[in-house]
Amino acid sequence: MAQTRLPQALTESLTPDTVVERLAVLATGYTPDPERELHEPSYYDYPVLKEPVWRWEIIWYFFMGGLAAGCYVIASIAALFGSPEDRIVKRVGYYLSLLAVLPCPPLLIKDLGKPERFLHMLRMFKVKSPMSMGTWALLGFSIFSGITAAIQAARDGILGRWWGSRLLAKLPQHLIALPGTGFGVFLGGYTGVLLAATSVPLWSRSKLLGAIFVSSALSTGTAMISLVLRIIGAPVRVLHKLEHLEWTAMLIEMTGLVLFLRQSGRAARPLVGNGPQEHGRTFWSFMFGGGLLLPWLIQSLLLLGRRAEKSRSTRGMLVSLLVLMGGYFLRRTMIEAGHTSSRDARTTLWNAKR
Repeated sequence: MAQTRLPQALTESLTPDTVVERLAVLATGYTPDPERELHEPSYYDYPVLKEPVWRWEIIWYFFMGGLAAGCYVIASIAALFGSPEDRIVKRVGYYLSLLAVLPCPPLLIKDLGKPERFLHMLRMFKVKSPMSMGTWALLGFSIFSGITAAIQAARDGILGRWWGSRLLAKLPQHLIALPGTGFGVFLGGYTGVLLAATSVPLWSRSKLLGAIFVSSALSTGTAMISLVLRIIGAPVRVLHKLEHLEWTAMLIEMTGLVLFLRQSGRAARPLVGNGPQEHGRTFWSFMFGGGLLLPWLIQSLLLLGRRAEKSRSTRGMLVSLLVLMGGYFLRRTMIEAGHTSSRDARTTLWNAKR
């Protein structure tokens, strides 16, 4: 009888809800105490903050902007410091960067509601406003991304042999890529800074969101380039370099996320918890677990082992797809959990006391 009850007890203690809750407590260092929280001051439980109105457009804008920035930075690193065989990384990276940034202005305009509102944001330049700086960063990055991709297309013969193409091919792409890389790093991280500048407890408790979004941009950018290179059949040595870079970016992103959750504590519950309207299941399954930890472990095994190239390529493509999924769900869960966090009056007042 005791032997029968033991597996049953283990099964009951390891339900998905229980696992998510234990992970939330372990990551944040905070154990919910409903009775104590009920006695905390609030104004009839009415929300103190106005709930953000961001929807799917901003989620995809954050993801595509980070992806474009990551591809551009990786391509510039390959152009400035890579060997001749790394030129394929530069070519693919600049093309992918332009393709990824193209949907960003329409997504931002769709969120604003009217095209003229986007133009109004360009009428002013406020250094202390993340939204103003982000709009200008998007514009500047789009220009540099378009120029470098056009130069690459001219050098690859895609634009033909007319005089304009020859003129483009002679432009100093490396020199133009330097300020473009600066705009790329800024675009990749400003979205996190924008969230941290609000009063939403989840977003503002820790100041690491900008760094997390930059590292996520690099990991997703490397994953996208690696995926395309594996499809078209790039040299093995080039792919190995990207594997090391992708592994490092994922490790930095994981470390940043762990520190972010620990610093946020109670404020991170909407992101990692299992309560009503909390997003812990999605975060642990599709972001941290399936989109970061799992691909990092697979990548570690690939770097340590010596497998057949066909098997290695299949696993490498799987890693890239998982990283891209994780980058998307990082933005999605962070935005959706922010909506939940803004409705929590007691946590908002608790966060204001720091």
